[in-house]
Amino acid sequence: MDVGKMVRDTMTGRDNLTYDAARVVGVLGALAYIAFWASAVFGLGVFSATDAGAYGTGLGLVLLAMAGAVRIKAAQEPSGAPGTVGGTGGGVQG
Repeated sequence: MDVGKMVRDTMTGRDNLTYDAARVVGVLGALAYIAFWASAVFGLGVFSATDAGAYGTGLGLVLLAMAGAVRIKAAQEPSGAPGTVGGTGGGVQG
């Protein structure tokens, strides 16, 4: 398993060449959320059931926002066909 390829495929658009800002910011946000959680658990040593519920809800909202941003931007990604924009075929000629 090539981790570098997996990360590149996750962070780039449909053409696997152009890094997508929505995906990069979403992944960085999720990683920052996990880092803050780890510092709270291991630094403070206290993590109750209500904290776990709040953490799960917050992380879910971060991931949902990332998915929404990627979905909204999907119509603007290159389809791979020269001179077209959009992913459903029959896109706008450019």
